[in-house]
Order: sequence, then C-alpha cells, then structure tokens
Amino acid sequence: MKYRISMKDVLNRKHFDSAKVIAGHNGMNRLVKWVHVFEVIDVRSNLKGGELVLSTGFGWKDDDGLFVHLLHQLIDRKVAGICIELGSFVHAISDEALSIAEENDFPIIVFEEEVSFVEITQDIHANLINHQYELISNLEDYAQRLNKRVLAIDNYFEILKYLQQYVNCELVYIAKDHKVVTIPGLREVDREKVISDLNRRSKEQSKHVIKQPVHVFDREFASIYLVCNRREFGEFESLLLDRTATALAQYLLRELYTEEKRKAKETEWLVEWLQGVHTMEEIRDHLTHYKIRSEISGAIVLTVKLHMSESQANNPDITYLNMLLHNIFDQNGYFVFPVEKRHLLTFILLDKKDGEEWKPRLKKGIDRLRKISMLHDSSIESFQIAGGKYVKRLDQLWESYETAQETLGIQDKLPCGNEKYFYDDMHMYRLISLVHKHSSLDSLVHEYLEPIIDYDEKHHTNLLETLRVYLACNGSKKETASRVFVVRQTLYHRLEKLEMLLGADFMESEKRQVIEFALLAHEYQETIH
Repeated sequence: MKYRISMKDVLNRKHFDSAKVIAGHNGMNRLVKWVHVFEVIDVRSNLKGGELVLSTGFGWKDDDGLFVHLLHQLIDRKVAGICIELGSFVHAISDEALSIAEENDFPIIVFEEEVSFVEITQDIHANLINHQYELISNLEDYAQRLNKRVLAIDNYFEILKYLQQYVNCELVYIAKDHKVVTIPGLREVDREKVISDLNRRSKEQSKHVIKQPVHVFDREFASIYLVCNRREFGEFESLLLDRTATALAQYLLRELYTEEKRKAKETEWLVEWLQGVHTMEEIRDHLTHYKIRSEISGAIVLTVKLHMSESQANNPDITYLNMLLHNIFDQNGYFVFPVEKRHLLTFILLDKKDGEEWKPRLKKGIDRLRKISMLHDSSIESFQIAGGKYVKRLDQLWESYETAQETLGIQDKLPCGNEKYFYDDMHMYRLISLVHKHSSLDSLVHEYLEPIIDYDEKHHTNLLETLRVYLACNGSKKETASRVFVVRQTLYHRLEKLEMLLGADFMESEKRQVIEFALLAHEYQETIH
C-alpha cells in the first residue's frame, strides 16, 4: 500500500524532468510531509521537519558560507531535502556544501532551467492530501473490520494476527504477567533475543520499531511492538497500532467483566458452603466442575488476616499472595479454593492425601510462606494465619470456618512469642476464651494468684514466673532451677514461699489444674490489656 511520498517519488513527478541529484543520494528515501518555498538563511521555527524546501538561492546568492550555514540548520531540523533553481541567483553549489550533504545523506536537487515553484507546490500538495485521504479511509476500514472481529472472536491472538498480516511485519506482544506472543512464532531462544533487541532499540528510538501500550482502566496490561528492518514506520502504522490497542483493551475489558461475574458467582457459592448451606450431593456435584473426582480425606479452613501499610490500606493488591498460597498448599497435598474479602482472606483446603498427616503438611506450607521475603514488601506489614477444625465431611465445613474465626480472635490475645496456628493447638486457651465470653476471669485469677502477684510487687521478686515454670516442668526441681537460672537452694526458698502463699497442697492434681488455668487466664488478660 503506497500512502507516503519520498524524495525518490518526488523526483519521478512531471515537474522534475530537468532535475538532477547532486548530493545526498543515500537520503532519497526520506519522507516528504510538505513543500515550503524558502529564501531566507535563518530557519528558526519556520520548519518542523519533513519539508521539501524549494529555493532560488536569493537569500545567500553567491555567498557559499551563508549556504553552508543554512544547510546545517536544515539538517538539524530534519528537513527532507532542498531543490535549488540555478541561474537566477546561484550558479553552482560549493564543494564544501556537497560534502556536508553527502556526509548527512541530505539530498540536494538542482534545476538547471527555470521551473514554476507554484506548480510544483500545488502538484505535490495535492498528492499529499490525496494520500492523507486514502490513509484515513484505509484506517477507518481497518478499524471497522477489526471491531467486527472483536465481537466474534474468543481469543486476543486473532486481534494481533490481523494487525500483523495487515502491516506485513513482525509483531511482539508482551503482557504484564511476562507472557510473550510473537507473530510469526519463534523458538524460545530466538524470542529472548528479539525481546533483548527490542529493549535496546526502544532506548535508541529506532524508526524500525514502534510500541503501543494497552491500557484498561488506566492500568497497563501489555505492550504491542511492531518490528520491520525493511522499511521505516510512519504515522499510518502508529495509528493502526493505536486502533488495535484500543480494540484489544475493549476485548480485555469484556473478558475481565465476564471473569469478574464468574468469580462473584463462585465466591457466593463458596460463602454459602462456609455457612453450611449446601448438601453433600451439591458439594460433590460442584467439585466435578474442577475435575476433582478423587477421594477427599477431609477439609480445613485457613484464614489469613493482612495488616497493610497505610499507603495500601484502601487498595490492597493481594494477587501475588493468592497465587503464592495456592501454589504452596497445592504442593503440600491440598486443593485450594480462595474466598477474598479485602484484608481477610479465607482458603478452603481439601485434603487429597492421608488425613492423618494434615497438620504437618499445613505447618510446612505456613513455615515456607513466612520465609518468603517477597511477601514482606512495602504493602503488607504483617499477617496472621489461623486454621480451623479439621473436618472429615465436606458438608461440615462451617465448623472449620467458625473455629478458624475463633482461632484468629484467640491469637490476638496469646502472649508474645506463643505462636499457635491451629484450633486443635489452642487447648486451654479455647476454654479460657469461652469462660471470658460468659463470665469474668478476674475472680478466679484474684482467688488463686493475687497473693503471689502482691508479693512480687512488694518485694520485687518473680515468684509468678517460677510457679509457671515449675508447673510446666511437672515439679522437677532440677529442670526448674536450670530454666529460671537459679541455684537449687534459691529455688527451694522460692518453693517454700509458694507453699506459704498458695498452700502446701498446691501441687495436688485438682488444685494444680485450677492454678495452671488461672496462670493462663492471667496471661490472657495481660495480653488484652
């Protein structure tokens, strides 16, 4: 398709029968955007680039230095070339000027007889306007055909292929998720070479490469590159690329809308599952859509609470975290179903392995998650993970969901450094939480521990910690002395004080259990306060 005029095309027109190229032969492919009659020696802002300059030489007459001065300006302004009528004011072009033109591939054309600049201007301008009209017509035709294709296709590859065939050059599509499409197709090693070359040529602003980003809702989804070493790209290819990017954005928007509707419907179903709405038969039927036909040993709900940085508080980007969790727990033997709700993520994990080993595999996944440094970026300050009750029946998943929520609440009240992820590991804290909800723990703590707390405050001792360690060591004096860093004699003195404050029977089974409960309740209250 011919829609541009080069210096070579100009030379073939009827008014140039007597014209002769005397310098800059290698620049005859320069494109002509307009024709300008120019008789002064200072360009200033009169020329914008791409003009064919017509001159009688009146501005410099026989002063070769002035013409060299003008020539440098024309080259700097990226003018297409200059046509000079010899005879009236200029009789020859200096060797210095010819040498400069040759070095810069700047065409100098001379007329050795009188010509009409008006007729030349009218002829070329009419041709340029016709070409522009043809360009616009072709562009509109392309856009209409492309829009029809967008309505019918179900793959964005067809949009890219249509553009590539229309312009007959190489096309490279690079998505933000690093997916690369090349048309014609290339081997992986050749593809990497092309991408590397694109990065280099983009920086150099090569006219053999043009780029157009694809935006959806002000977010860049991908970039399209056109590459051709046979010719330089012009405005028409840029406009084609722009129209294609717009059509591709419309297609992606349609796909995103469809995907969001599907996700919303899926999320609604999963939420109902967590609430215990669906029967066992409905759950099995739904899982077949995911081609999950193998036997499921059980299920557990995992809740992740994100603590976002202030800059990301209203718009958290948790796509990476979702992908990461899905990948980690899938590798550890679970089918993963995410349910997203702003800063609280819920994951339904279906156990596809031996149910007896569910906890070690989950713990392994959580440990790996905490070690991945990319998770601790500027947007996520910290996060909590809480696992609910492991259930054998999938229609009882609501129990796991409720206990995961309870575990998350208990975690906030655990003493510092006491990390527990699963409801099954909370033991006494579950009981404390239950008692705290329905009655006050103050009276229990006051009755059993107040004498020791008062004694520690009055004498600046640490009997309460000694009691806690002594009970944890099952009454082993040697182990207790080692863990509280005192000699055996000092420990004996402390134990005597404890007997005096709690009673000599404080290690008897029934009373000891209540004291241990009171100690945990006291830690629980201290964390809350």
